Amino acid sequence: MDYCDLGDLQHFAATSHQGAAQVWDYLQGRLCSVGAQYFHNANIFLDILHTCDAVISGSMALHFLLPRLGMPWMPGDLDLYVPQIMSMLMLSHLMAQDFQLVTEGDDNEPYTPSNEVHVVHLTNGKCRIDIVVSGMASALSPIFHFHSTAVMNFMSTNTVFCCYPRLTLQHLSLVNVGALCNGEDTDDLSRAVGSGYSQL
Repeated sequence: MDYCDLGDLQHFAATSHQGAAQVWDYLQGRLCSVGAQYFHNANIFLDILHTCDAVISGSMALHFLLPRLGMPWMPGDLDLYVPQIMSMLMLSHLMAQDFQLVTEGDDNEPYTPSNEVHVVHLTNGKCRIDIVVSGMASALSPIFHFHSTAVMNFMSTNTVFCCYPRLTLQHLSLVNVGALCNGEDTDDLSRAVGSGYSQL
């Protein structure tokens, strides 16, 4: 299954109950391996996601959609999206796991200006986690304001979502019109979504 993207896995899961169970176990294993990169125990990571109504997005979610083997790039950090009401709980959970605050503030750079976002950067000295606090009631709101469709994806403890699967799984992306109107450089956008993606 390591050579399959999410579309392939979805087709395989539809073949039988056994296939669906195998895909579920495989995806849960991949999610646990993400957690193990950042936490001593992957179950702590899953519990934090669940307790704080948080989702993973950004380059980590994009990487999760693509085949595990043969990828020419790796995500540099973990982006956790959380509703504002859960942001302090998320911060306290991460600090209890030896993560320290690096910076915080309003950081709308990867988003169109219509969305209020507060970003908190943390590190444990080895890896970095960005908490993206939505200005809305849902953690998902900022995801749909990204500069590019390639990163309009998220995953939770029991869901994987891709906003533009046909484009994303073919390594294609559309630029968010809001990003163009703001004069953002599309070359920077291409670099931001990882190598191998073409802007349409």
